[in-house]
Amino acid sequence: MNAIALGPFVFETGRLAAVLAIILFTMIVRLLARRGPKGADSWAIWAVLGWIIGARIGFVVAHWDDFAAHPLDALAVWQGGFAPRAGWVAGGAVLLVAALRGRRTVLRPLLIAAVLTGSAHQAALSLMPRTTVDLPVMELLAMDDTPMQLAGRNRVVVLNLWATWCPPCRREMPMMTQLATQMPDVDFIFANQGEDAARIAAFLAAETLPAQGMLRDPGSHLMGRLNAVGMPTTLVFDAQGALVRAHTGEISRAALRTLIETAKEP
Repeated sequence: MNAIALGPFVFETGRLAAVLAIILFTMIVRLLARRGPKGADSWAIWAVLGWIIGARIGFVVAHWDDFAAHPLDALAVWQGGFAPRAGWVAGGAVLLVAALRGRRTVLRPLLIAAVLTGSAHQAALSLMPRTTVDLPVMELLAMDDTPMQLAGRNRVVVLNLWATWCPPCRREMPMMTQLATQMPDVDFIFANQGEDAARIAAFLAAETLPAQGMLRDPGSHLMGRLNAVGMPTTLVFDAQGALVRAHTGEISRAALRTLIETAKEP
């Protein structure tokens, strides 16, 4: 759905595309710099680092309320959360430094590489198939084995696919259950994949976590219905049941709140 599995490793498509774009950018700069000005490849690395750091700082500043209590979470870049505009400003600042230091000749290959990489990235995005995914019409089981229907809730839904044996699932669960209590207008559904009620209950008791929103999918059917390739997977649906965004892997409070706010937009 939004991730690619390569053997035992799972890569979110957005992150994989970003990594490939960085590789393409540096390769183009290196090719252009072979007969051009020396040092362009080094400035390319600094420009990439500037973009990443600037985009992350921009995101953290914009969502400081979520990071204030746990500022070290700002370093957990694998959880997602970047502000592209801030990244472009920071990357542009690196190019400005290069110009001020008398290295204007390196700007040409850097700018050409940026334009070509950006065009390739946009072309790849436009060619990617766009499929509509809705909240599945299916029943899961509550902790007491009562059947619970997923679809037809008429409100924003956060659906988290998880298991007790999954380390990132365990790490993000306290944050997600706390956020669920703070957002009563959103349905948080924690759909455990393939485990029995006793094991889930033991985990919740050991971690002093609430059972609210906990549902069981004993046959792990949701993984197949949603084409999810790894856990945790967090999907956000709008009030009409249409998928807005999906995130594979551990997610931060700020990144999840951003997805929820997107789903609430008219």
